[in-house]
Amino acid sequence: MKDIQIEETYRKQAEKLHRENPVVDAHLDLAGEVLIRSQLGERDIVKHHYLDDWKRSGFSLIVSSVFVENRNLSNGFENALQQIAALKRDLKDLTEVRLVNCADGLKKAIVEKKIAILLYMEGLEVIGEDIDLLMELKKQGITGASLVWSRKGALANGCCRATEHRQVKGGLTATGRRAVRKMEELSLFLDISHLNDKGFEEVLTIAERPFIATHSNSRSVYDSYRNLTDEQLGRLAGQGGIAGLNACKYIAGSLSGNHLEMLCRHVKKELEIAGEDHIGYGFDLCDSYMTASCRQRGKQSPETEDCLEDHGDAVILTAALLQQGILEKTVRKITGENFLRYFLQILPETAASPL
Repeated sequence: MKDIQIEETYRKQAEKLHRENPVVDAHLDLAGEVLIRSQLGERDIVKHHYLDDWKRSGFSLIVSSVFVENRNLSNGFENALQQIAALKRDLKDLTEVRLVNCADGLKKAIVEKKIAILLYMEGLEVIGEDIDLLMELKKQGITGASLVWSRKGALANGCCRATEHRQVKGGLTATGRRAVRKMEELSLFLDISHLNDKGFEEVLTIAERPFIATHSNSRSVYDSYRNLTDEQLGRLAGQGGIAGLNACKYIAGSLSGNHLEMLCRHVKKELEIAGEDHIGYGFDLCDSYMTASCRQRGKQSPETEDCLEDHGDAVILTAALLQQGILEKTVRKITGENFLRYFLQILPETAASPL
């Protein structure tokens, strides 16, 4: 299927928008990739694999997940700490990028035109039932978490994998409910991407602070359990949350190569249901991570899953949104203003622990 062809006028408008306004990606498996590549002997990984693309598209903030693969769950907490340490080492001498863990640090990075990085846990399976470990994660620089990935954990059941289509039963455990309250006590943001439908409903009854879906699309546009129903999108928006536009083809539904078309369809539907203040970019670009992970395991790299070739292509997506008739003021909110507002609101004003 033929994808949207971008007219030069809209490309230039998008490039200007990205130069002059904050751009945010609310989900990238960066810390895990840095650890894997460092174990394979690479150095300056962010510089060589990401920095130019971030700069080309004017990114102000990247939210890096700490994601522990199934193969590493037996020593999951240690693996999470290794990822955090590896990313800190890799960024140590990179003056253009700054790891932050509070609102003041984020504001300062934006003012000084640095690319800020926030760390968060994609799934808390690694803490088991010991929610006191949340404090240790916060000391290490973690600013938020999802309760679970697409698997069963001690805190909750995740939804099915993106390539599957089945309803997963079972919501939050008693420990999971306590974890939500503990996260709010620690000013950690809550991400409900990968949570199943029952878990989403339970979080709504527990959470007192706005929560987000860092990388989930519209289920009515593409019927994946990794996406949110119209009702869920409305309720997410109603409590102050934001849905991050996921650019994985199995979640966007662009299996025919019509990537921009499908991503624009998701945005239009979410604008209709949630409104312009509750949509952002949360691309979940995985191809680079999967290439490194397969190399480490001696396996062939899998088929590409990303709708965008790299972060530099974010400008093309923004141009497509503008070409579809979405107002520039709305597109500015989607590309960065919404998520930036959320994190400045939800993060602690100052850091309790230095990074």
